[in-house]
Amino acid sequence: MVSVFSWVMPTTNQLYILLIYNLIFDGSLCAGPSSPSPSSSLLATTTVAQQTTTPGSTRNVRLPLNLYPTLYDVELQPYMYEGDAKDFYFTGKVTIEMQCIKSTNEIVLHSNKLNISEQSIKVMQMGSGSQISHSVEFDKVNQFLILKSNTQFMMGSNYSVYIEFRGPLTGDLAGLYLSSYKRGNATIYITTSQMQPTDARKTFPCFDEPAVKAQFKITLVRKQHMVSLSNTPITSNMTRANGWIADNYAVTPKMSTYLLAFIICDFQYTVNTTKNNVEYRAWARPEAVGQTPYSLDVGVKVLTYFEEYFNISFPLPKSDMIAVPDFAAGAMENWGLITYRETAMLYDPMESAETNKQRVAVVVSHELAHQWFGNLVTPSWWDDLWLNEGFASFVEYMGVDHVHPDWLMFEQIVVEDLQDVFNFDGLVTSHPVYVPVSHPSQINEIFDRISYGKGATIIRMMRFFLGEETFKKGLQRYLKEQAYGAAFHDDLWKALSEQSKIDGSGHDVKHIMDTWTLQMNFPTVFIDRTGQNLRLSQSRYLLDKNATDPGTYTSPFGYKWEIPVTFTSQSMSNFNQTDSDITWMKRDGTDVVISDALSGESMDSWYIGNVMQYGYYRVNYPESNWQKLIQQLKTDLTKIHPINRAQIINDAWNLAKSGDLKMSIALQTVEYMSTEDNFLPYSAASGELLYVEDMLERTALFGAFSKFMKATFTIPFNKFGMDNSGSAHLETYVRRIVVALACKYGNQDCIGNATKLYKELMDTTDGTNPIDVNLRSTVYCTAIRYGGVEEWDFAYKKYKTSNVATEKAVLLLSMSCSRDVWVLSRYLKYTLIPEEIRKQDAVSTIVYISRNTIGRSLVWDFVRGNWDFIFNEYGGGAFSFSRLITGITANFNTEFDLKLVNTFKDSITNLGSGARAFQQSIEKINLNINWMAKNSKIVQDWLETMS
Repeated sequence: MVSVFSWVMPTTNQLYILLIYNLIFDGSLCAGPSSPSPSSSLLATTTVAQQTTTPGSTRNVRLPLNLYPTLYDVELQPYMYEGDAKDFYFTGKVTIEMQCIKSTNEIVLHSNKLNISEQSIKVMQMGSGSQISHSVEFDKVNQFLILKSNTQFMMGSNYSVYIEFRGPLTGDLAGLYLSSYKRGNATIYITTSQMQPTDARKTFPCFDEPAVKAQFKITLVRKQHMVSLSNTPITSNMTRANGWIADNYAVTPKMSTYLLAFIICDFQYTVNTTKNNVEYRAWARPEAVGQTPYSLDVGVKVLTYFEEYFNISFPLPKSDMIAVPDFAAGAMENWGLITYRETAMLYDPMESAETNKQRVAVVVSHELAHQWFGNLVTPSWWDDLWLNEGFASFVEYMGVDHVHPDWLMFEQIVVEDLQDVFNFDGLVTSHPVYVPVSHPSQINEIFDRISYGKGATIIRMMRFFLGEETFKKGLQRYLKEQAYGAAFHDDLWKALSEQSKIDGSGHDVKHIMDTWTLQMNFPTVFIDRTGQNLRLSQSRYLLDKNATDPGTYTSPFGYKWEIPVTFTSQSMSNFNQTDSDITWMKRDGTDVVISDALSGESMDSWYIGNVMQYGYYRVNYPESNWQKLIQQLKTDLTKIHPINRAQIINDAWNLAKSGDLKMSIALQTVEYMSTEDNFLPYSAASGELLYVEDMLERTALFGAFSKFMKATFTIPFNKFGMDNSGSAHLETYVRRIVVALACKYGNQDCIGNATKLYKELMDTTDGTNPIDVNLRSTVYCTAIRYGGVEEWDFAYKKYKTSNVATEKAVLLLSMSCSRDVWVLSRYLKYTLIPEEIRKQDAVSTIVYISRNTIGRSLVWDFVRGNWDFIFNEYGGGAFSFSRLITGITANFNTEFDLKLVNTFKDSITNLGSGARAFQQSIEKINLNINWMAKNSKIVQDWLETMS
């Protein structure tokens, strides 16, 4: 599954950084043969990561699994065609065939929010046909349906249970739920689904755990004017009374409940066939089906590429992708029927920016990666979620690079994932990649940047030290050994270690990677020079060394890591290093001396560690080396690769935040930016500079800072301008940043052009848009910021009537730029009304408004005043709730702000899936307070110097 937030909100960024990237909240941004015996790995849990406290409000909700399902026969019939939508519902029935693997007197299933017909329940012993008497119990806390018998279910015998049920069909975006769209004045309803992680039980009673795989025989009952879709092809259909048609689907391979998908809609599709004869269809609303060709083309190419790379054929005869109007995540990897937000799948070259195009390609690639990592081989429990999401989040870059090599995706990962996730993993309230979880609220919490971004970047590091061929063959070995089963991360380490031994490098992958997966945070490597030698030492990096550790996790390695260190120097200038260039630092913490590392190198020369930033660590140096690197950037930046230019900026600024480097040095790393033209350093620098804006926006220093930013980005603005015609993909990315910052900080040419273009758009009567698609976010925001209610109302009308999801998303963001308090208050009110702002977009909109200086206090008061409603709507969600809490407090930086958040948090009895988010918000606020106390005067002096 692509997290809705994995692509959109670096913790330090304010409103305009969102405009710069236009990474709309779709993000974030997922996801046959016999399975292993349930009596072995599925029932055992091995853990090395140590959790020292367990929240008292959570319970272990693991099933006893004395009986193990082999086949489900499920029928679902939604009623959504007549009457008021609030009264819509669905009915269903399920027969579950099971094998008893341990004698017991009860069957324990998952069921949540279903009205079970107790009279309908039949428990049978298969073969004999005898019915078994039973009683029925419901455990609502653990979401269990318990069928107790006076006689024993005997080990080795087979049984079946039949249950009829009914459930509400609402727009809650979980389980089987209701979505809709407008056609003229008519509302068209569809039924769709989202099962991950624990909502299959909300659709039908089942064994709702990822390792408990079975086959599924599905029947969906619909009206004649609709179509139905599920994981496999339709084998037959039968006409029933009153205009109903029952579609019967082919039996699935053995699979997890969370990968099931059920859709009934009136959509249309485009179709293609892969090289290996898999039918590939792209579905959308009839009005939007013309926006599917790009994602269809990418999907066909990437699916074929992954089949060849993993050396395993896609096991289903068809793969559908469908753009759903209402969807909580970015996308979901349901086997054979992948669901997407419209913004993550639909692309209109006349209305969508290059960032939207890349977003679509990345999400399609991510979900197809899951067809192997997650679907074919599934984590045995959610504590290894990163095996799903981390691998898909890395492999997605491989798929897109195959289709668009000119996009340099393996360079982009540094700013899109590595540097972004450092912001989260530098907190004491972070968590290990592998983290023990049990309760659904805990499971939902770890669909976060650690599972996705850290997972992806430590896999990238592992690929580097193993070498591409060993990595590739090791993955093929792992997938073949675990196919159709459930795996633990040690299974992966074993396969890679075996391949490494065969290939001659002999890495003990578990020994290395346990230090990266079983403890949180990451190291800083300090590299010092003595003559021609380099000395390496490691220490744990924390953004705030004085932060109070909640004590949730302890490190089994004392926060020491196995670190693959690389370096180059001014005369070597080798940025094409391989695994043979690695020097290993060991987890015993011993310093490493590299003798004659800089042999022949002048003492006036610079050196740099973590070449191409393959390693998941920061690098620090003596001040003298920092100054040499800064001077090189100012004199000839081309001597240092763009990745390492971005690294210099990101490392320096964050080492300054942690107190490991002078802030004055960090500030100097961006003084050269007027001569930069590469996206990666621009991305790194803009993120850090906009953090300074967040801190200074309510202080007397903000005027001087704005003057500096205006002057710094005037030269690039004059160079790049606002004409994007004929630009390459990454040049477009740079122009978007430059134009956004120029307009943001008062460049009158930029503001004048933006407001003029917006006025032309308002005056257009033929429906054309004169604004370049890649600059619309900045133009819209600037015009609304410097305009009034007329400009805002125009944008809102356009938002309500646009047929292009990416255009709607840009408008949704841009409307938060208003400087009118009452307009922003009205906009906030709309987030409570699904007819105005879709539920899937409500949290994003609230966070957008909070990033507007004028909207900041409005949002805080709004969230507190509407907390019960917001909690009921989003408190159990895997994405929305956490990002709301961290998003609206990201730029809080006073003791008063801290008191507000602490007081509010203490007044809440149930934090739902937001418990960790509150902890992280409080830690970040403390960090911001400390930054202000330590650095305000330093920044002031620097700004005076720069002026």
